[in-house]
Order: sequence, then C-alpha cells, then structure tokens
Amino acid sequence: MRRHARPGTGIAARGFSLVEMLVVVLIIGLMTGVAVLSLSLVESHPLRDNAERLAALVREAGENASMQGQNLALGFWRHGWRFYVLREGGAWQPLTDDTLLRARTLPRGLSLALELQGESVVLEDHDKTKPQVFLLSSGEMQPFVVEISSPGHVSMRVRGNAIGEVRVRRVDAAGETP
Repeated sequence: MRRHARPGTGIAARGFSLVEMLVVVLIIGLMTGVAVLSLSLVESHPLRDNAERLAALVREAGENASMQGQNLALGFWRHGWRFYVLREGGAWQPLTDDTLLRARTLPRGLSLALELQGESVVLEDHDKTKPQVFLLSSGEMQPFVVEISSPGHVSMRVRGNAIGEVRVRRVDAAGETP
C-alpha cells in the first residue's frame, strides 16, 4: 500500500478505502454462500431423504383426508408406496389424479419393511399392492412402522400413531435414536 501525505500536513495516511472494504465483504459473503450450499448438497442421503418424504406425504394425506372428508389409505410394496382413496361403493382405488400423493418408488438398493400392530407384514416385490394403512377423515390413522433400509447402512424408521402424528428416527444396531 502506498503512503499518501495529506496536503498541508506532514503525516502519511494509511488504510483501505470504503470501496475496497465492500469488495472484500462481498467476496467473503459469496464464498460463504457457496460453502453452505455445497455442504447441504453433500449431506443429502437417500435413506433419510426418502424417510422424510414418506413422513411428509403421510402428514399431508392425513390433513387432506380430514379437510376433504374422505378416507385415504396407503399401500406398501418392498420398494415403494402408493396412496388410495375410498370411492363410492366402498372400493379402494389408487390415487392417480394427485401429483403430490402419487405412487413412489425407492432408489435402487433401498427397501421397505412394514409393521402393523407389532406384527411384520410380508411385502410384495411389485406395486400391485392393497391398502394397508388407513388415514380416516376423522383425523385418525392406523398406527404403523415403516423401516427404510439399505444393506450395510443405518436404517430410517417412520412411525405413525393413532392420532395422526408421524415421526422419523434413525435406527442403528442398538435401536431407534432420538
């Protein structure tokens, strides 16, 4: 940095100009933003992401069932899930006209296990499933536990209770973690 003498004084002035300081602050801000974005992308994990997605969709479906006064259900197969609606005449039909509550398939390598009333349910390999978890228009839901797992990894457990609460927990060798 060069020293400039102020006119009329013998003292040299030192320091940065306001523009230089603003440029440095801007560069630091941009670098911090890029670092935060790259960290959030790296932390994405298919097990956790799919468990959180399932929980959010079950919550949304439960709210829709209550608000629209219709009964919905959820059917699972080994690699995905599908929502159903109870139509007139008492027939459960796949929900096909809702882009949010459409059928979902897990990424390759992930699989589901389902428990209803403490009993394991045998899941099929195909998506031609029947409703297994019921989301009633009263806001009640059939309690369930769905575990999403991948060989050699920690599993994620989605647990729904009778009053419509849905929680996601990580599962390791010792069981669920808070």
